[in-house]
Amino acid sequence: MASQAQLIKNLFSELAQDVKSYQQLERQLQHQESLLVNRDSQALLSHNAQLQQLMQQLGEHAQRRCEYLEALGVSADDTGMKRLLSALPAQYRQQGSTLWQQLYELTLQCQERNNSNGRLLAQQKQMIDKLLKPEQQYCYSPGC
Repeated sequence: MASQAQLIKNLFSELAQDVKSYQQLERQLQHQESLLVNRDSQALLSHNAQLQQLMQQLGEHAQRRCEYLEALGVSADDTGMKRLLSALPAQYRQQGSTLWQQLYELTLQCQERNNSNGRLLAQQKQMIDKLLKPEQQYCYSPGC
């Protein structure tokens, strides 16, 4: 089994990679928004496949991060990470805290952009439904 110092080094490396990956996800979601606005369905198909790959990679990173935290004897969540960081020497605490905060902020940004893209897609679907099924716009009975 790896030493605690090696586990912490691996954890920080994983966090740094996650920050880069979430920055990439943010760019991908911005591009997805552009494709949605321009209604470029062909490009969206290929783009969404790339997004799926990135999301799978991020999931694998999160799993490894959990394994590192558990191997270090803390819970695999925000509380465990903060507990671990508080026990580190100041230099490493600062580095880890910075990475952890960046990752947190990026996940929030990506979540908001993804929600925004979802709303845009829902609006487009609603518009298409109105165009393709105009008879349902004014139907108020349960059978419609």
